[in-house]
Amino acid sequence: MSTKDLQGTNRSGILIRGLIVLVCAGIINATSVFITPLAAYYGWDPSAIANIGTTMLTFWPIGSLLGGKLLQKLGGKPVVLIGAIVFGTGLITTAMVPIGSPGMLYFTFSFLIGMGNGITYCGTMYCVMGWFPDKKGLATGLCMAFNGGSSAFLAPLCAGITAMSNVKVTLISCGVVAMVVCIICGLGIKSAPVGYVPEGYVPSSSGEGLVSQYESIPISKAWKTKQFWLQLGAMAFFPSFYLIMFSRFSMFMTDKGIDLAYATLGVSIYNIGNVVGRLGLGKLTDNIGYKKVYGVCWALCMVCGACLLTGNSTATILVAYFCLGAGFGSTNSVYPVITTTSFGPIYAGNIYGFALLGYMAMTQIIPRVTAASIEATGTYTIAFVMAFILCTLGVLCGFSIPKLTRKRLDDTANK
Repeated sequence: MSTKDLQGTNRSGILIRGLIVLVCAGIINATSVFITPLAAYYGWDPSAIANIGTTMLTFWPIGSLLGGKLLQKLGGKPVVLIGAIVFGTGLITTAMVPIGSPGMLYFTFSFLIGMGNGITYCGTMYCVMGWFPDKKGLATGLCMAFNGGSSAFLAPLCAGITAMSNVKVTLISCGVVAMVVCIICGLGIKSAPVGYVPEGYVPSSSGEGLVSQYESIPISKAWKTKQFWLQLGAMAFFPSFYLIMFSRFSMFMTDKGIDLAYATLGVSIYNIGNVVGRLGLGKLTDNIGYKKVYGVCWALCMVCGACLLTGNSTATILVAYFCLGAGFGSTNSVYPVITTTSFGPIYAGNIYGFALLGYMAMTQIIPRVTAASIEATGTYTIAFVMAFILCTLGVLCGFSIPKLTRKRLDDTANK
């Protein structure tokens, strides 16, 4: 059943195209630069559109779920094209919302961008991973590093275009460029065949072989397993520190009397940690296994929490932001490896999308609990204690995932 490299297929070329697509999709991490300029341009009350960003985070996991399902049914090329068109259309139509209808942003900005970006992200990542069953940690780490790191230059680029012209020009420009680039790259992307084995691959001494050499398990069976629910729990609980801080990076520092320039630096430090962690620890999963890397991620988040809870100096908080970027960011390289290792490559994108529903629920719960506790006490203490507990619960879920026995494709074919 194993299939060697197809004639004319260059998996490195597919990786490069996928990375370019994920760089464009990374603009979702910089969409906050659009919200305040939109309110100012149209003269809207900022509170009227304040929730379009968090609402987009709710639709994004649903888009990822759909992207995984479409990848399974249609293959890599159609998924990238669909995601690019929906995502780009969301950016373009956001620029065209009538001045008297700010509520339409919940469709153009929250729904279209969130859904389209989720489809693009999940479909591209798992399509690329399918070509690297021998280096799945490295492939995932590269995908996540390019996706997460792109906001470091996309955010200031978008802000600069807006300053020189206006936010409508920025949105239309981003939408057109992202759509065209992703479509061009998507035309050269395709899914790996079932049972794919890279040319020249030498099996390890353990004799376990590649994940692609074992049957893949669909969501209809996966959701009945302990592995699925433990992964869902890990993805729901682990990101607690991030969900507390993602909209409060600058606010947290300025509340402590730290100059706004350092607060802006803190966001950059977080992004650096994010890229370094995704790439470095993603690659490390190939060498020491995802559970040990997940433990490193947890340790980094614990250091972050301790610094945030007790530190008042600029240096201490910057250390916290770097550790959060490296610790939380790296989990985005670990989860796809967990999914593929447990359930195989064919349905992994779809299963990953369903597991993201746990994260989606927490994007609504944790920020609200945080806001309520800060308002009631005037401090972050309760929120951070909650994060220590939930993050630890998340890592315990990850550590508890047992190996799922799957039949070899050769054995299945012979029956």
